[in-house]
Formats: sequence, C-alpha cells, structure tokens
Amino acid sequence: MALDEASRDAAPDASDGLFGPPTERSRWTALRSYAAAMSGTGTELSPKARLAQLESLAQSQASMPYAFPLLIAVFGLSHASVVAWQYIAIWVGAMMALHVATYTTARDFLGTTVEPENVNRWRWRFEGLTALFSICFSSLLFLFWQPDDALHQSYLISSVTIALVPMTLVTIFYFPAFYWAVLPAIAALALRMALYGEGLYFAISVVLVAFAVLLIKLAAQVNSAMQRATALREDKNVLIDQLFKAKRDSDAARARAEEANRAKSHFLANMSHELRTPLNAIIGFSEVMSSEIFGKHVVPTYKEYADDINRSGQHLLGLINDVLDLSRIEAGRFQITEEDVDIAQLAEDSRRILEIRAQGQRVTIAADFEPHLPIFHGDARAMRQTWINLLTNAIKFSPPGSEVRMFARMEANGEMRFGVHDHGPGIADSEIDKVLHAFTQGASGLAQPGKGSGLGLSIVKGLLAVHGGRFELKSKLGEGTQAECVLPPQRLLPRATMTKRAS
Repeated sequence: MALDEASRDAAPDASDGLFGPPTERSRWTALRSYAAAMSGTGTELSPKARLAQLESLAQSQASMPYAFPLLIAVFGLSHASVVAWQYIAIWVGAMMALHVATYTTARDFLGTTVEPENVNRWRWRFEGLTALFSICFSSLLFLFWQPDDALHQSYLISSVTIALVPMTLVTIFYFPAFYWAVLPAIAALALRMALYGEGLYFAISVVLVAFAVLLIKLAAQVNSAMQRATALREDKNVLIDQLFKAKRDSDAARARAEEANRAKSHFLANMSHELRTPLNAIIGFSEVMSSEIFGKHVVPTYKEYADDINRSGQHLLGLINDVLDLSRIEAGRFQITEEDVDIAQLAEDSRRILEIRAQGQRVTIAADFEPHLPIFHGDARAMRQTWINLLTNAIKFSPPGSEVRMFARMEANGEMRFGVHDHGPGIADSEIDKVLHAFTQGASGLAQPGKGSGLGLSIVKGLLAVHGGRFELKSKLGEGTQAECVLPPQRLLPRATMTKRAS
C-alpha cells in the first residue's frame, strides 16, 4: 500500500541539502518528522508500513543471539582492574537481561501473525526495550567513570561513541527505535563532556549535539527511502493479489462461457433435427399443393396460400441452416473439405441461381473477372455460399434499373480479392461494424422487414476466417456498398496445377 499524505509530509525532503539553508517548508517538515518519531504517535506511518518496518527491526535484533552477550561480558571484564566488581556485575546483568528480553520479543514477533491493527502493542515493547537498552549502555559513562584516570575515561567515551554505529545500523529500519537508541547515548556523552566544566569540553558537547542533528538528518533520509521501498513492495503485493483475483474471475467466467457455449451447441443440434424434420414435410406438402399435382383447387386462394407456406418454409429452413453454420464457426467446429476450386466458375454458378431474383427486381448482374486467375484450394461449398450471400444482399438493396458488379482480381502482394459492388443506399460509417455482427442489420435492412435475418455477412466473415482470409466492407450513404473478400497466397495454386491433377 502507498504511504498516506501524512507519511509523505513527515518524510524528510531528500532535495534539501545537509548543510545548505533549509526552506520554511523543509524546517516544518523536519520538525514534524522528529516530533512524531520522538512522541511515538506514528501519525506519519500507516499500520501496514509500520508493521513492515517492525519486521525488519525484529530480524536485525534476532540475528545476534550469542555474539552480543559474549561481547558484553568481555567488555565488562575489561574494566575489572579499575571498577568495583559490584558495578560491573550490575551493569553486565542488566545488559544481559535486556538482551534476552529484546531477543525473545523479536523471536515472538517474527513467529506470530500480527494484524496491522494490533501493531501498537508490539511497537511499544520494541521502543521501550530499545530505550532501556540505550540508557543502560550509556550509564557506564557514570557507573564506570574514574575521575583520576584520563586513559580510562577516553576508553569509555570512545566505546560509547563507536557503539553508535551498530546501534544506528540495527535500528535504522524503524525510526522511533532509532531515536530511542541514539539520543540517550549522545545525551550521555554531551552531559559527560559538559561536567568537565571547561570551555574545550563544553565545545565538544556542542559538537556532539550538532553531530546528533546531522546523524538524525542522514538517518531520516535513509528511513524515508526505506519507507518508499516498503510502499512499493506493498503496492506490488496488492497488484499481485489483484492479478490473481482477476485471473480466477477470468477463469471462472471462461468456464461459464464454455459451459454456455456447449449448452447452446447441444440445443442447436437437437433443435435443428426437431425443426427441420417437420419443416421439410411442410415444404414438401406445400409444393405438392402449390403445383396442384392431384387436381385443381376449387378455391384459387388455396394455391396462393400454398405458395406462401412454401416460401415461408424455405426462408425458415435457410435461417436454421445459417444459424447452425454460424454456431459451428463461432465454436471453431466448422469442418472444411479442401479441394481445388475455380472462384470464377463458382461466381458464375451463383449468378445463375440468383438471376431470376435479380430479374424480378430489375437488377442487372455484370461480371468483371481477371483472366487466368489462380485456383483456390479450400472448401467449395463455403466459397459458393460466400458468393450467394454477397449477391443476395446486393440484389436485395439495389434500386430497380441498377447494376450489381461481380469481380475477382489478383493483388500485387499475391492475394486474391473478389466480391460484389452495388449502387444501393449504402451504409453509414457508424453502422459498418454493426452489420458484421450476427442478427444485426443497418438502417436499410430494418427498413425492409422480413427480407433478411442479419446473418449473411457474419457467415461470410467467419467462412473467410476459417480459410485464413478476411472480409472488408466499404460503403458510403447514397453511393452503394463494396463487399470484398481477400484470400491468402498460401491457398492459391497456379491454374496449370488443376489441369495436371484433372489429367
């Protein structure tokens, strides 16, 4: 999780120079940071960020279970010649007890699952033990002090000063603990210097205070960088959790979609049989009645009714077949039978099938095929259906007296382009994508209800995709429509290949 606004305000500005004049904002920011850390209110950190910092502090404190007690014992014994053993025993015993308490607390914290809302209970323990440890260690400046032994005094002062380094490294992960570890030691050193009562030592105590300010400034910058690293780590964990959740939701949605698709396929397979069986009977009987095989109708209107039933049945059968083809294409189960196909010959066959319909609407069908077109290796039925669907749409929307042009040509990149151009009402730019979806028609189609289901172009697009091709629809209102199909070069063969196979 990212640090909140208070955290960003409390963190020292890394752009402020260590020795340059601070701005008014940087002074206020630093003061708030120091006051918050010293008071332990923790307003500058969110619970999760504080928990992460306490974990780092506990890991550093739990990393020295045996080396530190040995060092304390050796250090205490080194004063045996000049300090009473009672003082040494008291100091070493107190330091050992605090070390055991600190080590035990760190191990318990690391071995327990701590919720962010319960972090305050632990932070008080860490901060309190750190303060007691620093005060106890710094007390040797007074407990072991020998007024007449200048060498021993220098040894004590050097020991406390050098100890600031490991104390800083251990507690830098958690800023309040850093204050409680460093400030008592620096205060003890400054007080010890001031007690000399001489100007030089008083100046040294002032230098120690300035050193403390500089150390706090540096530690604040390091801690600020650690806070940002912790925030980035929390953000990363949140993003990973969200990613896994999104993946689970996506997998569940895909499973539901696949189940729905299987149910749809099962339904269509069953309904196609249940619908087409009686529908074929209706179409057959209506043809018998319409052709008056068994005699003239007494009432002529019955013949018209039979013709209407036959046309409606044919329309419904075509719709059912289109729905089944589209469902197979969408499910990826459309099986193609590959063979060598002459695209121009298929176009001529389709033109003959629809010639009567074109004449009924007084529309002329013209052909413009480039000579010596390559042979297409693919499904002949699919390509025939593509031509029929395109021609049917063009004829249906062409005004009387207009021309529908069929064409096929080769492109410079080796692709074959074929299709149908008409001079109908056209399609608005906003509707081109719309008409390529199943059961969707443009304004021109909606204006002629009962003449289509909105499946023709969707099926053409799917049939071309199965062969690795693509479908392009170009149109402008009032200027007609250009429906063009593109076949990939890998499915095109030289015409001589078909002749050789036939022989």
